[in-house]
Parts: sequence; C-alpha cells; structure tokens
Amino acid sequence: MQTPHRLVSALLFLVALLLILLVPVAVALAQKPIKTELLPLFDKVPAPPAAPSCALKRPAGFAELDKQMTQLVQAIGMGLTAEQAKEQADMQVMGKQAAAAGMDKMTDQQKLAYMQQQGSSMPGYNAQSMQLAQQMQDPAFQARFAKMSEQEKAVYVQKMMASPNTPGQRMVNDPAFQSAQAEFMQQMKNPGFKQAWDKKSEAEQEAHMASLMRKHGLDERKMKAIAGNQAPAAPMAPLVATRAMEAYVKLGDDIATEARNSSTFQRMHDQMQRDLEAVKRDLEARPMDEAREGDCAGQEKVFQHYRSFQKKRLDIIAKYIGQLNTAWASHKTLLKTRVTPFHAELARIHYGDDIKRPEEKKLIGQLAGGQELVLQEVGQLAGYSSLLYDLNKEYCELKKSYDQPFQCELATCFPAFARVTLADGRQVPISKVRPGMEVLGYDAATGRTVATRVQRLDIHDDEKAYELVQLTIGTPAVYAGLEAAPLHAGKEAVELVLTPNHPVLTAQKQALRADQIQPSDDLLMLRSDAVELTRLADRQPAGKTNAVYNLRTGTGNYFMSGVLVGSK
Repeated sequence: MQTPHRLVSALLFLVALLLILLVPVAVALAQKPIKTELLPLFDKVPAPPAAPSCALKRPAGFAELDKQMTQLVQAIGMGLTAEQAKEQADMQVMGKQAAAAGMDKMTDQQKLAYMQQQGSSMPGYNAQSMQLAQQMQDPAFQARFAKMSEQEKAVYVQKMMASPNTPGQRMVNDPAFQSAQAEFMQQMKNPGFKQAWDKKSEAEQEAHMASLMRKHGLDERKMKAIAGNQAPAAPMAPLVATRAMEAYVKLGDDIATEARNSSTFQRMHDQMQRDLEAVKRDLEARPMDEAREGDCAGQEKVFQHYRSFQKKRLDIIAKYIGQLNTAWASHKTLLKTRVTPFHAELARIHYGDDIKRPEEKKLIGQLAGGQELVLQEVGQLAGYSSLLYDLNKEYCELKKSYDQPFQCELATCFPAFARVTLADGRQVPISKVRPGMEVLGYDAATGRTVATRVQRLDIHDDEKAYELVQLTIGTPAVYAGLEAAPLHAGKEAVELVLTPNHPVLTAQKQALRADQIQPSDDLLMLRSDAVELTRLADRQPAGKTNAVYNLRTGTGNYFMSGVLVGSK
C-alpha cells in the first residue's frame, strides 16, 4: 500500500530526473555498508579526567580518531552494490549525452520530449510520471488543477501514477481507499498530529495506515479482492537483511528517544552550568566598589570578596568533573550495548552470496545509514570526553588566577606642580588637568605622538605622606644603530619628580618603575615635535607630599616634563 505522504516522492521524480540529466556525474541513489568493525572505535575514545589535573594534556587520540571516522564516513558514502554501481554508470553516460545534446539550453517542453525519447532506458524511469509532467505543462490543465481540493489533487495524481489495469490502479479507484486517505489528510492538518507523525518509525506509520484502512472497510479480504486472482507465488526464504533492518530501526528509535530526553551526562552538565550561573548572578548582585590606590586594606577586602566566588566556581567544577567522568563511563557502556545488536546482525550478512533479491538490495542501501548512526554514537562519546578536557582546562586557568597572592596597588602619581604636555604642546600642572581634556600621547605602533583624551584623574589627598624621587633625564644616546637621532650637545636635561613606583616607558615598550630605571635604559623624550631616545643621568630623593595626581588616558601614556610615562 502506498500512503499519501509517500506520493510526494513520485511528484518530485521529474525534478530529480532533470537534475540527474543536467549534471555530468550522477549522484549515487544509495550505498551499502562497509565490512569493518566499528565497535572497537568506542575504546579508542580517550577517557576523560576523573579529577582536576593541571598536568594533564589533551590526548592526541582525539585527532587520530576524528581522522579515522572521517575516512569511514567517506567509505560508507562511496560503497555501492554491483547493481548500484551499474545504475550510477548508466546515469553518468546519460548525463554526458544530455550535456552533448545541449539540454541545458532546452525549454521545459523540449526537455520532456528528450526524456520521453531517451530516458526509457534510465534506471527508475516511470512512463506515468512523464505523462503527468507533460500534462502539467498545459495552462488549461494548470487552471483546473489549481481549483481542486487537496484530496482531489492527491486522488488524481495517484490515478495518473498507477499503471493501467493493475491492483494499484484499482486500489486508487476504490471509495474506501479514498475515504481513508481523506481522513489521513485531515489528520495531517492538525499540527500536533503531524509533529507526532514525524517522530514515528516507518513501522509505526505503516501500522497507523493499516488501522485507518481497516476502519474504512479495507480489510485483508477486500485487499485480496482488489489484488485479483493471481498465481500463488512460490514460498520464499526470509530476507537475510530483515533482522539487521529491525536492529537498525530499534537503534534509530533509541537515539531519537535520547535526543528528546537528553542523556544522564548531558543533564548533569546542564545542571553544572546552572550552578555556575547561580554563582555569577550572586556575584553580580553583591558587587564591591574598587578600592583606591594605596588603600591596601580596602584593596585586600575587595580581593578576598572576589576570590571567594572564584573558590565557589572551582569547587563546583571539581565536583562535577568527577561526577561527569562516572556518567561518561556509564554512557559508553550504554552506547556500546545500544549499537551491538545492529553491528552483530550486519556482520552476519555476506553481500556477495546473500544479496540477490530486489527486496534485499533495497534494505542494504538503508543499512548503510545504520553504520552512520554507529559512527554518530562514537562521535557523541568523543564529544563528551572532549568537553571534560575543556572543563579541566577552565579549572586550571581559574586555579592559576585564584592562587595569585594579594598585592597592594600603591599610588603611582606626581606632585601637583609636575607639568603635563597638552595636545597643543603647552605644559600645565597636572593638578589643573580635568577629564575630557586632550593631552599628548604616544602610538608605539607608528612611532608618532598623538592627541589622547583624559579618561580619569586620580587624586590622592590624605594624611599619608607619599615618597617622591627626582629623575634627571637627558643623557645623550651614544651607541650605534639608533633610528632616532641622538640628542644634540648642549641641550638641557629635564627633572622629573614622581613617586618611586610610577612606570616610565622605554623604547622597547617596557614599563619600568622610576626607582628601577638604569642609565642604560632607552627612554623617550619630546624634542620639538619629535620623539628622541634619551637616558637617565641621575636619581635623587625628592622629599614627601600629601597630595599626588595621576591621569588615565586613551593611549595608556602621556608626557610629563617631556618624558613618556605610563598611565598607571
């Protein structure tokens, strides 16, 4: 019995035929399974970590397994029975003939005429479909067809596709069949029914249609009457591929069920993500303001606050790595148990001796899909293991951050009188600068000075006395190989007063503390509108002050007394 949902393939036959004739190489309509052992692949999947280990590296076995599976998928797609190979070769010949005949430049009418003349020897050729396609070209018929109901269209197409004086044609003309078909089409208009139908196996769909037929009077007795008097067929041996096909259907159903319900591993991983997300939301709900530079007690309080949330994340990941490892091992056993019946039944088939009847050949083409499902299950197991290695890496990166000791961020600043170079070249005391103003910065990528906006002004004005140091900068650079011109003799050195920990930038893009700069370090200094190399000449204590200032700029740097310094 051909159900209405399968008639779509008949309607699309002409389109498929056109495509086949218009390409030089035809695509195989089916394939056969490859004779190879797939079960050992499950044991080639690298086992995931059972506990966090920062000494653990991602196994090379993942790449090796992926390469082997890719080769197997290609082998399955290219595996053909002898009959399939002949059909493919015939299609290739016809495709070349059609291309030589200029079919790509033909009108639809010319293409149909060509196929009626040349396509009868092509595998799968159907005269009724050609007749229907010819009829569909008639504008008058198109107008009549458009006015038909969906039921009338289905009945008409079925009648046209059924060969004359055959049981199929008598079935289509039977009112009971038409009534059952009409009810099925009405059912398919219900979204809930259609969704449930799509999830049914082919056997379940066949059972539903048989029940519907019986409901409308098409029982076994009437079906035999429609079939007519036929000579009794000789008893045939059971299909050797039947058991493998049943195992394939069962495998597909089990995989579909898991896809709807999720595996234990997936549910556990989803729960871990929810637990981590809860920690994140808790942290966002309890933020802490950043402590000021130099406020070591305040900074440590903020440090410990955020560190406590890092600890919660670490504990969650460590707990779930162990649990997910156990779930992975159970899932591996489940997958191997799931695919073994199909794999065993397939191994019993000898393609050369057993596959002779058309029914067998049809089943063999479908069984190749079963092997693809087995490889899909191996891929899922490998994906779960890979996920655990990624989780272990995340744990180690978080642990590295968690293990960093607290370091107080001391104030790195200048006294109020220290002079900043503005974008227009003027110098003003840093205490006069405000956010939004533009100062002169430096682009290390181009080696040029640029205007940069002040994003923030830090002011530390409290009872604490900040140590200051004075740098005398201006020693000419006297070694060979410099791209920048050395300072000319007679140019005055500059004096820069700042806190000992403030960063001064070098030509090598280093940020050195003011109290760690050596006379051999290359510093950068403004000379007119250019930047030149210079050196440290002297460093001396410069007393203390209770108010210090620092700028945060877009470039991360600015010029103080003409010397390039870091924002922080």
